Amino acid sequence: MSPDDKPDIDKDSGVEERPQNRRQWRGALRSLLLPALLVATIVGGLWYVERERGSSHASSNGFGIVALAAEKNPTGNSPSTDVGRAAPDFLLETPDGGQLRLSDLQGKPVLVNFWASWCTPCRKEMPEIVRAYNAHKDSGFTVVAVDLQENNDQITSFRQEFGMTFPVAIDRTGAVGDAWHIGGSVDGIPSSYFVDAHGVVQSRTLGPLTPETLAQQLKAIGVE
Repeated sequence: MSPDDKPDIDKDSGVEERPQNRRQWRGALRSLLLPALLVATIVGGLWYVERERGSSHASSNGFGIVALAAEKNPTGNSPSTDVGRAAPDFLLETPDGGQLRLSDLQGKPVLVNFWASWCTPCRKEMPEIVRAYNAHKDSGFTVVAVDLQENNDQITSFRQEFGMTFPVAIDRTGAVGDAWHIGGSVDGIPSSYFVDAHGVVQSRTLGPLTPETLAQQLKAIGVE
């Protein structure tokens, strides 16, 4: 018998360890290690997906969803478009090359409206939004019109057609719309969120606004 073929001897009893005992021990080890490795793989995969999902909300140039400063979140809960939660903050480019950050508008009641020039319901509701803005802008009310992934010429033409003088921002990647869970009737638009002067979502309409709905939702943020 070669040295490699010598039987395993139990150190305590001095008796040869039986092959079936070795097989049972190795089987028990496998039964513990395999589930642990499987769980670790699943957890690692979920972590990677969540990390990629979170990073996709901000583009390489800094535009997209940004962290809301704690002092601008009166709810104590994480930002969300659910009613009663602080609106998710974003930083977007404006058609003139400037920047717009939503949280900079705190102190004013705000209507955040997602739209695009090709969207028929958006075109139908925009005159009502323009009328509401013109009627209440002197009391502090403002509108942030977030265009989805169009070029500057398309945006400029639409603004001129409807006489939009309120701020317009461009969601070039669609990441902000995804984070805000837009759910309008045409590829998620139009979608409207009514945010009070403290930055808290008080109401929302997923789909086109009617004059009656718009008036009712404005009351929810103190605009009458």
